[in-house]
Amino acid sequence: MMGKDEQTQENKNTNPPPPLNLQTHSFSSLPDEIVENILARVSKAKYPTLSLVSKRFRSLLSSPELYKTRSLLGTTEPCLYLCLKHSEDQPPRWYSLWMKPVDETLTEGDNPLPRGDYSLFPVPSSTNPTLVPYYSMVAVGSELYVIGGGSYKARSSAVRILDCRTHTWRDGPSMLVSRLHVYAFLLAEKIYVMGSCGIFDESLNWIEVLDIKTQTWRHLRSHGADEFDDWFEINVVEGKIHAIGAKRSNAYDPQESRWEVVEKYSCSISINAWCVIEDVMYCFTDSGDCKWYDSNARDWIDVKGSDLELLLCPRTCSPAWGRVEMHNVGGKLLVMWVPYFRDDNDERRLWCAKIALQKRGNEVWGKIEWANSISDSPWFFSCGVISI
Repeated sequence: MMGKDEQTQENKNTNPPPPLNLQTHSFSSLPDEIVENILARVSKAKYPTLSLVSKRFRSLLSSPELYKTRSLLGTTEPCLYLCLKHSEDQPPRWYSLWMKPVDETLTEGDNPLPRGDYSLFPVPSSTNPTLVPYYSMVAVGSELYVIGGGSYKARSSAVRILDCRTHTWRDGPSMLVSRLHVYAFLLAEKIYVMGSCGIFDESLNWIEVLDIKTQTWRHLRSHGADEFDDWFEINVVEGKIHAIGAKRSNAYDPQESRWEVVEKYSCSISINAWCVIEDVMYCFTDSGDCKWYDSNARDWIDVKGSDLELLLCPRTCSPAWGRVEMHNVGGKLLVMWVPYFRDDNDERRLWCAKIALQKRGNEVWGKIEWANSISDSPWFFSCGVISI
């Protein structure tokens, strides 16, 4: 039998501890350095909500020191910035997109498609109305350079810079000429730009380059540019600018200021979009197939994976013949597209999918990790990926 003293001691041990003094233990009593270190470990997807807590939080969440801490701690995350237009009467709008882990399954017809939740946050739009609908985004540190633009009838030389920490815009140095359908790439702390009104435009065949440090543009001679045609997409591979066409690939060496034919393909394909992951080229064709380029076989090979076929099955979810963009997000393939429909009454939505890639011998396999319809916008202009 337990004595009275023992019962009293047990009751003391089981009693809940007294409540903490919230004022003493609140964030308001902590130094900025400690609060900053805590916030640096929180996903940036929570920052829009946290910024509403207080002016102090708002200030800390936009401070350069916080982003330096995130970089040192290795807690930086890829974030997508999108420019969308919801109707013909409205101006384009900017958003940041954060994808959450897959936690359910979306069923489209008879085919299950992995589905993840997401947050789409509005971002203050650029005040320059000429930056639509054609431009290119280049990530430089914590900033996005939005280059070119214009309307269908007017070119633009405008450059606007978005600070992704504070979501504020400023004017960048204008290009030397006005352009449309701009292709822009960061290479060795310089932004290379080419592109104009169409593939037959005379000004297409030369390049200009922006020195990030001096913020000045200069022309580059591009010998050999008139020797190739019928290209679809341009990107950077192993320090060279590659123009991918239906039957061959051409590369521009900035050191030599010259284009040259580097590959000829055994079959002709029509590429909708492509990107580079670990020096391997991946593309989506106009038929909606995902392929990778085998440099040994010198040919485009299908990426294996039964779930990739799910992207082609639901009519509202197929990237075939639509507006497509591809990006390298942490070694995974991010695909964004608005399907193309002949019937104007069909619902046009913006889709997004993240695909993990794995090399198995001489094959590449893909698995959809995340997929969702993220907007009802029928006009998807461009997107950029930045790690912050």
